[in-house]
Amino acid sequence: MLHRFSALVVGLVLAIGVLIAQSQTPGPMRPAGTTVEQWDRAVDAWEAGEYPAALEALRAVMKSPDAAAYLERVALLTGELFVTTEITTDGRNPRISANGQFATYEAGPTATPVTRLVRVGPTPQVVAELPTTTVAFDRAGRRVAWLRAQQPGDPAATEIVVRDLASGAERVVLSAGLQKTALAWAADDESVFFVGAEAADPARSDVYRVKEGSAPVRLTDLPGHKTGLQVDTTGTTLVYQSSAQSPFGRGGGPGRGGAGAAGRGAGAAAGAARGGGAAAPPAAGRAGAPPPQAGQAPAGRAGGGGGRGGGGGTPPTFGIVNLAAGTTRTVSGTALTMSADGRRLAWLSREGDVTTLNASPASGGAVTAVRSGRERMEAPVLSPDGSQIAYQLMTHTDWEIYLSAADGSEHRRLTRDIQHDVLPRFLTTGTLLGLMGEPRHRRSQVYDLATGTRTRLFSNNTVRTISPEYTWTPSADGQRVIIQADRDGDTVSTERGVSIVDLTRRVSAADVLARIDRQLATENDLRQRMVRAFKPVDALAREVVGRARINRVFGYEKALFDFDSKNVSQPGNAKAIEYLEHTYRSFGYTPEVQWFQPQQAQGRRTANVVATLRGTEDPHLIYVVSSHFDSVAVGPGADDDTSGTAALLEAARILAASPLPTTVVFASFTGEESGLLGSREFVRRAAEGKWQVIGALNNDMIGWGAEGSRMDNTIRYSNPGIRDIQHGAAFQYTDLVLFDAKYYRGTDAAAFYEAWGDIVGGIGSYPVLANPNYHQPTDFLETMNHRQIMETAKVTASTLVYLASSPSRLKDLKAGAAAGGVEVTWAASPESSVRSYVVAYGPASDPLRTRTTVSGPRATLPALPAGTHIAVKAVNSRGLEGWDWARTVIQ
Repeated sequence: MLHRFSALVVGLVLAIGVLIAQSQTPGPMRPAGTTVEQWDRAVDAWEAGEYPAALEALRAVMKSPDAAAYLERVALLTGELFVTTEITTDGRNPRISANGQFATYEAGPTATPVTRLVRVGPTPQVVAELPTTTVAFDRAGRRVAWLRAQQPGDPAATEIVVRDLASGAERVVLSAGLQKTALAWAADDESVFFVGAEAADPARSDVYRVKEGSAPVRLTDLPGHKTGLQVDTTGTTLVYQSSAQSPFGRGGGPGRGGAGAAGRGAGAAAGAARGGGAAAPPAAGRAGAPPPQAGQAPAGRAGGGGGRGGGGGTPPTFGIVNLAAGTTRTVSGTALTMSADGRRLAWLSREGDVTTLNASPASGGAVTAVRSGRERMEAPVLSPDGSQIAYQLMTHTDWEIYLSAADGSEHRRLTRDIQHDVLPRFLTTGTLLGLMGEPRHRRSQVYDLATGTRTRLFSNNTVRTISPEYTWTPSADGQRVIIQADRDGDTVSTERGVSIVDLTRRVSAADVLARIDRQLATENDLRQRMVRAFKPVDALAREVVGRARINRVFGYEKALFDFDSKNVSQPGNAKAIEYLEHTYRSFGYTPEVQWFQPQQAQGRRTANVVATLRGTEDPHLIYVVSSHFDSVAVGPGADDDTSGTAALLEAARILAASPLPTTVVFASFTGEESGLLGSREFVRRAAEGKWQVIGALNNDMIGWGAEGSRMDNTIRYSNPGIRDIQHGAAFQYTDLVLFDAKYYRGTDAAAFYEAWGDIVGGIGSYPVLANPNYHQPTDFLETMNHRQIMETAKVTASTLVYLASSPSRLKDLKAGAAAGGVEVTWAASPESSVRSYVVAYGPASDPLRTRTTVSGPRATLPALPAGTHIAVKAVNSRGLEGWDWARTVIQ
């Protein structure tokens, strides 16, 4: 035994000696610039926001012999992995056929919408425009059924039409008579289900089945109204939700209320933000999603995954129709879902604070309590074969996606993200579509259930611009997903793009190289323009940001956080007002406290606190920078918006010793969470005082930094000139990495836009709203990244250095015919230091192609064709150009 032990010790010593020798002996040297090193360099640079260096390294990777091995990684870092085809730049409520060969979307005015039928391909083709919003593809992808109105406003004067997708031939399968809505196909692809009602009996509606040449057959006999049809793929089971409200409304026709789905499911995008507050930007047009097919999205799903869901009151009742036997049974609960094969149901029930996930055979029988507990559960969905249930469960402050065996024998956690993971949908038995993030910016992810790996599905394919996604609907075969999104990052306009992601096709190396080249050209252009623009004030900007101190920022945060809720209805509001006044005064300002008494303050007064840095040359011209200091009533609001207030205070402090040519007003607003009370009161007083406000920044929720390794945030803007200045300030003077999206609704910036127009910029978490504590009692100080808040203060201050030192955007630009050319005029710049103007013109594809400089507010250009774009900027004695072009187009 001793001998054996000694031999073992000797062996271990020898092995360790070999390992040490190997570690000290140089191995084959990896040549500098290998693909591995280029990839590592690219990732490090990308995470640091050093995009030119990152893209150059990625280009080298994709041109190396190892390009094929790195294709997926590079594609996902820079954009999309799967081939994505945009079928329209403006569509609503998209649907896709089972085989992915056809799609529909709604278009036109919401009062008179139409549904466009598109043949999917490399060049999508609109093949029909149907005057309805009630459409349904059959299960083979060969036909589409739609509801045609014979008389607007009369749901009985409608007919069900079936269109052959190959030939375009149409036939009427049911004429006027019954009121009709909510179409769905039977498994034979010949019969159509619909919700119908007799006009003489407004108290009930029923589910009917109709086939060409036959009279409609009523399938239900229970009282009340029916909505939200689900039909399994085998034709075994039909599910509907009972409703006290007629699906036909007050005389609404077939084009209104469309599919009549009971729940918005994963196709629902915006949903209510958790806890209230500023509303999420609505998807354009109708709020409802198309009717889900069995196994894709549960009916009656509550809250879009971001809300509390469930709640009190009587739970909904669902009818389960056995189509072969013609019998109906009922289930009470929420979020009922059915497997694609029609064999199993799952739903949630609540008793007190306990939620139970239930499952049972669709035909009836024992109910299995799959999972039960006090944790919140939402959005169950069954796998196509009914063996698994995916759902979202909240164990602490954020939702995660879980999987359970339908018999309750096994439970598995699929996600472990800091952000919410919500609204699972099975693509196939082995793959799952899930959504990540808050309702106002969710991102689609595909999970391989065998390996647990996650792949991002959709991207905006730009380095800087965020593309909010709104709706997601997979084809029945799970091979394609149709997505509605703001691919251009414009969340203000009603236009929403619709794209199809093909999960069977990946982008090529040539595609990725072309993408890298586009991104590099755009990023280099931005950086070169901004470095050149800031050059005259570079020294001052660096001096100002050099004064920022993180301990100061934390001190502001801690003081405000300790007041607990600063809602206008709470005592902390008055404490914060007193603190802000004292703090601005300590910087050398003479703050104004704007007291007023809104109804929402429950008898209390509240106030904005305003500090002014008077301009040295043109003090009558004003830039406003603001944040709100109030919070929701239920919590202290460390991120929303103590973080923005702390950055505002630090920006005010570091600028106090450096007055700028024009005036800067620092405004701490009250009552944002109660309806933009403070900002609207501020704007009202500014209008009374006839202030000349020429630009504005608003920061809101800037402190959450737990999503990744870097500090990043989003520019929320209405003005692209200010957007670019903020990008330039960030990458030249701070470590903050900024994205951007056109957005100002539901924030204090909206009050600025309403009063002074397109002059707004600022930084805020929307649309990358990743903080799971948003509007919750858990919005605590310990979840804040204090350095990120300081870096935001530095971006704000250096942006103001440029804005308040440069000419503002010109007004009253006009262009008209003149002898031998085009006469262009504009109002003279209000800044006293302006010395000249740059006039640029060109076609829409290159609007700044040709430039000329003039000394006064007038220029004569050569004869130019209609459609030529003209832009003008002022230039001052410091060599600073205006921060945005005034633009017009020759008619």
